[in-house]
Amino acid sequence: MQANLSFGLGENSDEVMRKAAVPIRKSTVSTALMYDASRIVTGVEPVFELKDDRHGVLFPQATDVEFMSDSEEGARVRNIEVTFKVPAPPHDIKDQAALSAYDDALYRYVMDVIARINRAGWKRFIAADSPRLGGLDTYVFDAPVSGQKYSPPSGIDYADPTYPLTLEQWKRLRAGGTVVWSWHVDNMFIDLQYTKDFRADVPLVVGDQLSATIRTDETWLDAFGKNGDVTPDALRARYRSALPEMLATRRKAETVARAQGATILDHWNETVISGVPVHQ
Repeated sequence: MQANLSFGLGENSDEVMRKAAVPIRKSTVSTALMYDASRIVTGVEPVFELKDDRHGVLFPQATDVEFMSDSEEGARVRNIEVTFKVPAPPHDIKDQAALSAYDDALYRYVMDVIARINRAGWKRFIAADSPRLGGLDTYVFDAPVSGQKYSPPSGIDYADPTYPLTLEQWKRLRAGGTVVWSWHVDNMFIDLQYTKDFRADVPLVVGDQLSATIRTDETWLDAFGKNGDVTPDALRARYRSALPEMLATRRKAETVARAQGATILDHWNETVISGVPVHQ
């Protein structure tokens, strides 16, 4: 499917809107510029292509693409949110054949998106406060899976995008759980988030959800803003000062995981974010 919305991080957001082949609605809050190309606003389901000279990705059709910039930063795109048009859930959750076909379609869909990102040269990201686990040990399943040595605590599963799950493993992912695959390259992040519905027998079946957050290093560092001071230097300084505590959290989690048989990626190549290195 050909892209009808194609741009990259750092591009001028108004130029993106002007050149787009799909309608986009713009709104502002103070210096924040927000752009909405969602189906609910425009009636169009866009096909988004992340433009980059070396690591561009053509994504499948979405129901929603939104992006943001800041007029004080030259209106450069700093954050992109994509909600994908995943296969629709079966009308009758008790229909096991339909549910199995739904799981199969979602499996192929999500694995395809992960493969697109991997093929574009993006590298797996592990945050400094997360254990350096790999493969099956990064997933939580409803039932035991052969070959898994360790199961992370319940919560968001920060999974290994380089490990291809089988269909049977996919079907056993925790109902109601959320899995996030994260990548980083050239001062850019992608977080791909999959949420599995509870598969409950209720009148309205919401279905599984898949979305992507694409952002710059500086936007990722916004989490370290404090008291309105979000200048790049201040954010980098706070991230740098937070690293010892983050690494202590990682060591504690890795100690528990290692004791339960997990393999720790001791020689993991840490990501340098906005020029700030991570030292173990």
